[in-house]
Amino acid sequence: MTYFAFMWNKSLKSYISAFMLSSACVASAVTLEEAKEMYRAGDFTGALPVFLDAYKTKPKDASLNQWIGVCLIQEGRPDEAVKYLKVAHDRGIAEAPRYLAELAFYDYDFDKAEDYIARYEKNLKRSRKPLPEDVEALQSRVDLARNMLDRVEKIVIIDSVAVDRDEFFKAYRLSPESGSVNDVEVLPPGYEAASPTTVYMPETRSFMAWAAPDSVENYVLVGANQLFDGSWETPRLLGESLGMNGDSNFPFMMSDGVTLYYANNGEESLGGYDIFISRKDESGFLQPQNIGMPYNSPYDDYLLAIDEVTGVGWWATDRNQLGDYITIYKFIPSDLRNNYTVDTPDLAAKARITDYRSTWEEGRDYSDLLEAVAAIDPDRKVKKDDFRFAMPGGRVYTFWDDFKKPRARHLMEEYMRYKDTLDKDIAELASLRARYRDGSKGLKDAILKLEKRISAERDDLKSKANEVIKAER
Repeated sequence: MTYFAFMWNKSLKSYISAFMLSSACVASAVTLEEAKEMYRAGDFTGALPVFLDAYKTKPKDASLNQWIGVCLIQEGRPDEAVKYLKVAHDRGIAEAPRYLAELAFYDYDFDKAEDYIARYEKNLKRSRKPLPEDVEALQSRVDLARNMLDRVEKIVIIDSVAVDRDEFFKAYRLSPESGSVNDVEVLPPGYEAASPTTVYMPETRSFMAWAAPDSVENYVLVGANQLFDGSWETPRLLGESLGMNGDSNFPFMMSDGVTLYYANNGEESLGGYDIFISRKDESGFLQPQNIGMPYNSPYDDYLLAIDEVTGVGWWATDRNQLGDYITIYKFIPSDLRNNYTVDTPDLAAKARITDYRSTWEEGRDYSDLLEAVAAIDPDRKVKKDDFRFAMPGGRVYTFWDDFKKPRARHLMEEYMRYKDTLDKDIAELASLRARYRDGSKGLKDAILKLEKRISAERDDLKSKANEVIKAER
């Protein structure tokens, strides 16, 4: 070791020692009673070091073990919490089984979770207290999870990648023929959207589906079609049946225009968002079905998309608890569901996807699929229409070259300028109305004036459209 390396290590050790001493002083400056108050106030970060310091001299103290276990759960360290909560449970803390049940549930040990719930319920009966609603909900989720574990789908997961949570959808490489998943920036001005959400568009980009808040701030799936003149219709609810007493989000429609995948966190979910499937008939979307494990988990799972060109499916999940990152799995979809048998060894591990490579068929190479996905250019866009203009006889002009008469093309340019002005005024009106709803009542006259102007602009636009049609004919 060189002199400089020695001095660096010596300085580093001195700094660490000073830091540890400083931390110990801070911890000792807070009394145990004060830490209890911090705990009751929800300051688990501040209370934890004080509890751990007291634990050194009282490792068998039931209450200390309970408090430490709960603090560790709240700090996102559930694996460390188990041993403390078990001591608390063994030494008679009535609330300990409640937390142990939840930890067992998230660890896919559903039998143990149910056993702990039963113990907790027994503890409550002694003091004549009812089972809390959140524990009843946990029991329902345990029952649902056990049923799902009996029918885990056997799929091949060819790859996984950790991506930034805020922009995870940008990692989806889909062929244009399968549609696209977009940011809310593609929505027309004034359209409301959930936060977060993604916007699905098919190859034609003439339809959009996304999530938006309803009147009571629940997220519902809405859609809008592009009209012949290039504008978009008012967003409409995709289907009453899709809500299921929860937030609905992250829609993806198969190219058949019938099959819809989306996420919902309502009563039929294991916890957080689960992925559901629904199909549309003449009367609308049918009752959704939870697609089960391994796609869904006690954590958030969402945005399942299938690329029928490459034969690769995608879905996002935070089951691996990566903080600001989430996991995206790429898998091979199948037309027919094939489940593992209930006596399959390590069935819970397969449901949880402990090792995605264990799903591979022996001797099979999936590099060709991964290369096909990698070859997709995410920046390559389907050629977008210049506009959509309805002509007599059912024909729709979408490009400038569709016009045969130079004068008609010139008039179309004027029509587009009129339309651009109208679109901007409509967006401004939406903004003014939103501010008016928020309390800016002084905007009433400006809103009425703009509404009148927009009405006149619509009439002018219709006149311009007639001029274009007359010149082309």
